Parts: sequence; structure tokens; C-alpha cells
Amino acid sequence: MKKVLSIGMIAVMLLMLLAGCGSGKEAGTDQTSQQENAGESAAPNAEPGESVTLTFASWSITEEATKDALEQMVEMYKQIKPNVTIEFIGIPFGDIKQQTFVMASSNNTPDIIQTISPTFPTYATSDIITPLDNLLGQDYIDDLMPSMVADYSYNGQLMGVPWAPSPYVLYYNKELFKQAGLEDRPPATYDEMIEMAKAISQLKTDSGEPIYGFGEATDKLPINGMISLRNIYSFGGSIFDENGQVNVNTPQVVETLQFYQDLVSNNISPQGAKLKDLRNLFSIGRLGMYMDGYYGKAVFRSLSGKGEEFDKEWGVALVPKNKTDQSVSIAEAHGLVIAADSKHKQEAADFIKFLTDKDAISLYHQKSDALTSRISLSESPEFNASEFDKVLIEQLQTAKSLPANNPGLEQAYLDMSEAVQRVSVAKEDPAKVAADLNAKLQQILK
Repeated sequence: MKKVLSIGMIAVMLLMLLAGCGSGKEAGTDQTSQQENAGESAAPNAEPGESVTLTFASWSITEEATKDALEQMVEMYKQIKPNVTIEFIGIPFGDIKQQTFVMASSNNTPDIIQTISPTFPTYATSDIITPLDNLLGQDYIDDLMPSMVADYSYNGQLMGVPWAPSPYVLYYNKELFKQAGLEDRPPATYDEMIEMAKAISQLKTDSGEPIYGFGEATDKLPINGMISLRNIYSFGGSIFDENGQVNVNTPQVVETLQFYQDLVSNNISPQGAKLKDLRNLFSIGRLGMYMDGYYGKAVFRSLSGKGEEFDKEWGVALVPKNKTDQSVSIAEAHGLVIAADSKHKQEAADFIKFLTDKDAISLYHQKSDALTSRISLSESPEFNASEFDKVLIEQLQTAKSLPANNPGLEQAYLDMSEAVQRVSVAKEDPAKVAADLNAKLQQILK
């Protein structure tokens, strides 16, 4: 009897083993092997039809300009995948990185996290997010703009999806141009922009408040350090020399820092401003010009209290030419990453694919002017319908890549913003500040 039982148990075990091997070949994939090759810890996917809840940490869901679009996209996805529930975790823009790292420390990381180019390097070089190559597939990745793939990669692996890319373009207030006696056209060069800005800065509001001609963000924040690259590049400078070594102790960077100092010293730009401060000032008619991504338009409409009517009061143009004699800009992108400890990585990747597919990203564009990072969609009529669209698309073609992701890159951006603050607020010597910044970046960006 014991012998019969033993033979029976062995037979059952062999059948189970063969069945397991057969199912893996039949599906055509080996998920465990793929995840391990990508540096992931294996996590089982949900069975077809099984109820899945994905948590999505986002600042866009907390903002009036984008909340409705995200909610509509989730409703659209529910029609496609009724078994998948998306639960938003609304976190303000300035807090999302810190809060999600705190959540990760207790193994409670949201499945999907919204991020942005200046802070993405800290995610990419951490262990709280997972590589995406095997989860998304090569065909999908090949359809992403190469510069955006580079900006969201680390050590040869795609660590995030560029969700909504945007170049920085010039916004100008037509009403203030008219009041200052200027032509109704954007400046063609930096020199012309400064002359126009000086004229606008002579104006006052009816209550005597200052009106600024041109604004640059100078508060100490990583995003402002990244934004300073736009000016560094425009003055013909760079963070790295021709040998790939850090070198910002150059005439071009010194001239860039002098540019920031002169803006504030001559009362052309507000002192210590955040990007949101510039958006607010522009919306209420107290700022003649500034540079921003596509995000500005929806914010202007909301803050001005005039809605679409406010569109008649402003224009958009390419970044003026400077030392390079070209319109030089940078592009950033709102990105999406997946938690390393997510129990539903593939489902999260599928949802991200949906958010960047035609129907969803077209809705996002319609609601808040978000662009697409998909090559196959970039020339679609939906993204080239208006003059605003066309300027953004043209500027995106001239945008220079950001530095490669590095464990110290976010800190480098912060130090760069501090350098801008030192010259614009503390009025320190630009040459000394450039030398000090050079020493710091050489230690950070090894």
C-alpha cells in the first residue's frame, strides 16, 4: 500500500512539473526570468478578470487645471479594463518626492508615481522603482522620442515613461506691450527682449504696484537649476567640457550668471521668484514676458479669472536667439514610474501605456495642452491644430537634452539654483559664484 501511494505521489508531482513548464512555453514569456534579468524581484500578475487596485500618486489630480482630464482618463480605462480600479493619492507637487520615499520606507509605495525631470534622477538611481523595458516591450519604447527615453533612463535601462513632454517657450503679454508702446510681436533676440523688458518695467498698475518686464525663476529649487540650463546653453555654455568633464568655471557661465544679476538689479525681474509666482504675475497683468512649458496656458486661464477670453491678451513664441544665433531651449517631461514593491507591475505598465496612447493623451492635450512623447502620434492633427501647438512642436525640435541621470544630478540642479540666487539676491560676484559652483559640481557629478 505504501509503495502504491509513493508511486502515485511521484506521478502527481511529475504531472505538476510538466504542466508548469508547459504553461510557461505556451504563454511565450517567462515573467520571472524577465524581471530578474531587469533587476526586478518577481511579482505575480493578476489572473485575467481578477480585481486589481492600482494606487497612483499624482500632483496633477490635486490641481484644477488637470484634475478633470485625469478623472476622465480613468473612466475611459474602466470601460476597457473593468476589473482595474485606479485610486489616486493626491500629493502637492512640492511634496510628492519626499512623501513617496517615506511611503517606500514602510513598503507602502504607490504602484505608480508621477514625477518630473528635475527630481527624476533621485528616483532613477534609487531602489524604490523598477526597470520598465520588459514590462513595456521594445516596440513601445522604440516609439518614444529618443531624447525623452534618454532623459528617463539610467544605466542603460528605462526607469520611467515620459508622459507629457514640454519645451520651454516664450510667453508675452500683448496688453503690456501696447501700454509700453511696443510693437505687437515677440522679441527675436535676447538683446531685444531685454530692451522690451526695460520699457515694460517702467509701467505701474493702477494701484501703483510694480510691473516686471521679464521674469526668471530664481528661488532655490532643483527645477530652477534645471531651468538655468536653458540660459547656460543659450549663452553658448555647458556643464561639461569637450572631454566630458564638469566645467562651469567658464566665460559663458559667468555671463549667464551676470544676466540673472542684471535682471533683478535693474528691477526687470522679481527677486527670488518661483515659477508659480511668475505664472501668477503673468496672469494678473504684472509680468510682460517669461518662459514656461505648455502648462502655463491652463494656469493663465484659471488665475486670470477670464478663462479662454484671456487668450486674446497673450502670445507665444520661440525662445529668442542669443549667443548661439539659434533658438535654444530645454524640454522636460512629466513622467511616470512604477514601484519596485508593486504587486501589480504589469497592470501598472498597461495603465501607463493607456495614458500615453492616442485617446487618452489626445484628451489630455485637449484639456490642458499636454504634448505626446510618442513618435507615431507627434504629427497627428490633434497635436498640431493651433498656432500654440505649432510653436511648442517647433521648439521641441530645437530642445537640447538634459545631462545624463546621475545620483548627484538633483543636488547639482539645487546647487545651480543656489548659484543663481547668490548672484540675483545676495548680489555676489558672478565669477566667484561660477568658481564655487564648479568645485561643487566636480564633487557631485563624478
